[in-house]
Amino acid sequence: MKRRLIVMIAALLVVAAFVCCAGAESTDFLDVKMDLSRNRFSEPATITVNIRVTNIGEDDTPGPVSLYDPGEKLIEEFGESEMTMGASKTWTGQWRVTQSQLEAGALYYSLKYYVVDDEGQLVRKTKRFGKTLIYEQAVPSVEVNRTITPTTAGKGQEVSVTYEVINTGTVDITDVKITENKSVSNKAGTIDKVAAGEKESYTFTVKMGTRDLTSNAQITYSAGGKKATVNKEAATIRYGEMKLSASVSADKKGGLTGDNVKLTVTLKNSGKEDYNGITVSEPTLGDVFTDVNVPAGGTVKLEKEVPITVTTDYQFTVAGQSESGLDLNTATDRITVTAIEPTEVVNLTVNTTAAEESVHQLPGDVAFTVSVTNTSGAALKDVSVVAGGMTFYTFPQIEPGETREFTRTIAVSMAGTYQFSARVKNQLGETQTFPGNTVYIRYAAPTPVPTEVPIVTPPAPVLQPIPEKDDLPEDYTKTAGTLRTVGYALLIPVAIGALLIVIGLVGRTVKGVRSMSAVDHLQLSGLRDYEAESRGRDSDPGTPDGEEPEEAEEPPAAGDPEHDGAQAGPVRRHRRTENSDDKA
Repeated sequence: MKRRLIVMIAALLVVAAFVCCAGAESTDFLDVKMDLSRNRFSEPATITVNIRVTNIGEDDTPGPVSLYDPGEKLIEEFGESEMTMGASKTWTGQWRVTQSQLEAGALYYSLKYYVVDDEGQLVRKTKRFGKTLIYEQAVPSVEVNRTITPTTAGKGQEVSVTYEVINTGTVDITDVKITENKSVSNKAGTIDKVAAGEKESYTFTVKMGTRDLTSNAQITYSAGGKKATVNKEAATIRYGEMKLSASVSADKKGGLTGDNVKLTVTLKNSGKEDYNGITVSEPTLGDVFTDVNVPAGGTVKLEKEVPITVTTDYQFTVAGQSESGLDLNTATDRITVTAIEPTEVVNLTVNTTAAEESVHQLPGDVAFTVSVTNTSGAALKDVSVVAGGMTFYTFPQIEPGETREFTRTIAVSMAGTYQFSARVKNQLGETQTFPGNTVYIRYAAPTPVPTEVPIVTPPAPVLQPIPEKDDLPEDYTKTAGTLRTVGYALLIPVAIGALLIVIGLVGRTVKGVRSMSAVDHLQLSGLRDYEAESRGRDSDPGTPDGEEPEEAEEPPAAGDPEHDGAQAGPVRRHRRTENSDDKA
């Protein structure tokens, strides 16, 4: 009894401790939710992980909260910051599940955060959380279905042989290779991967000749590191002359998801019997048209609008009987309707600028710069810039949101509007054109330039050698002789004139000297006594009226020739005037 009591008490203590721990865990203020893109594995694989952390506490976190991956590496994209009350943070990323994690059966991440202890200090805590991983042994299992359309065909008619590979196992299969009979195809078909639980298909097409065709295929694939093979039994495709032919067409190659495409099935009876009760069916659409009658020599067109959801290949099968009871089994060719997501719609923006707004002569050169922006959600290849039916540049590829440009000088032949456009093929193989803005180039007559006085640069002096006397021309010698003779003739009168000028100058100089002497003599003479002269005139009766007596000259000295034989005594001389009667 005592032993049981002790065991019961110990069990109660363990339960109490578990409850306490659970209570402590339940008081955690960080709520974590974790999702995996898959949790069943037969081998290591890469998955997508989504983690959401919410602060469900009554206060803001006292410190930053950070997230760590299973390798204890900080996830920087999550960030390291405090979380306010009620706030949430989400992270989505990739993780490669390892073999050890598969064997452990779980994938763990961790949070590191801070709390305030009883002493008011920040303490860092770690919280681990994870998800269970289910590790299954690789069990490959594959089913292969084959569809031949039509089973009987006429010459030149297209026959489709479709293989549908279904992975019913627990491991992905890869490197799928389908080898058909050479009468159907000489080239093997391939499928890269078929995930567990998924299916993929591959179709061979062949034109019917004038003999039967045989279809038998060998399908090989890899699963869990091992190779496997599936063989498909042989089937015969009969050759037969078909009096009723079938074809299919569409009003467009595809469009945006949600749009509709109109499919038209044309039945043409070239025989002499009517075909009644015909059924037209399609694998994805089921029985599309029933109880259709096609008279002999007649043609019937059947239309069906189909919503565009995903890219789909359509091939219609036609079955019925003729009036005589012959079975009809034929089919149309395959037609592909392409679905385009809104984010993948092709769209380009084209902008053009010109370096000059006008030209002053025609033709005149103008530099145009054209920029093309890819505003769609997918990369576009082989984008051409055209104008006037001429391609000026082709961009090999333009990424989403990227702008590419080029500059080209063009000789414009007239004033007017110029426009460049961008062309590219969309997902349907159709060429779409996106016109750009227009640029107007005008013609302006050139403004006359004022005439400037030309600046004449004198020629550089050239040193000419003095010619030798013997080298002088004859005319020059004669002219020089004549000038020399004239010079000599003119030299004589010039010399005489110069001599006369010298003599004149000398005479004037001498005369000037004498005049100066006379002036000096007058200046040295005594004062003239005009009263004595007047008295003399009055006492001298021999002096005619109006004449003044000349002063007596001193007698000549002895020995003077004039003195010899002359009468001694004073001599008087009278000045002859115009009134004197003395002619002697």
